Amino acid sequence: MLKLLSKIYALIGNFSYRKGKTDKAIKWFEKAYRGGKCPPKIGISYGYLQLKTGNVEKADEILTFWRNQRLDQHSQMLAKSNHALVLWKKGHLDEAVALMEEVHTDFKTTTLYGSLGYLLILKGDLERALTFNLEAYEYNDSNAIILDNLGQTYFLRGEYDKARELYEKMIPTDPAFPEAYYNYGLLLLKADQPEEALEMMKKALNYRFSFLSTVKQADIESKIQEIEALRGS
Repeated sequence: MLKLLSKIYALIGNFSYRKGKTDKAIKWFEKAYRGGKCPPKIGISYGYLQLKTGNVEKADEILTFWRNQRLDQHSQMLAKSNHALVLWKKGHLDEAVALMEEVHTDFKTTTLYGSLGYLLILKGDLERALTFNLEAYEYNDSNAIILDNLGQTYFLRGEYDKARELYEKMIPTDPAFPEAYYNYGLLLLKADQPEEALEMMKKALNYRFSFLSTVKQADIESKIQEIEALRGS
């Protein structure tokens, strides 16, 4: 009965989160987690939600707990990959990459490819990032995060035509995260298309930002002001 209640609370929490009611979602997941019979998947999801809302220490506590439990392989890999994101946010990028690479050895998912692909970009080794993000593209060439990672890698390497090809494939699918439009805007700005770049930057502001977003709302607003100033000069 307690396990069933935990699942029901988690379902309500997921529904609340999809509706943008983050505080309410956390309260329901807290009830699911504290019920005494919380399944690993729900506990790990609760830790991830705490991280997305910026509660790094709480997320660290929860995901460390689950990493130390005897779990099935799938749950263990989820706990490790989510904990790697905690390590990244705590400033331990090398440890985060190492943990995700360990997971990737035996556990390949679109989400993992997306997360590790971005962390490799952050490390600044663009050759390594390119190799991995091309592998991710072969694994799933329709996922917007994977496309954005590869497009961003090409952009940073100065391979603008290859980057544009990817963004022109991705943007019509209406990806639901701001980075896609911001990064494409940077590419358009580089190509001396300020009007189109401005359109993408403004569109980026229509999407939800979280603690895990790789670009801040303030950065996009600053870039919009910069482009508008260039247009007015």
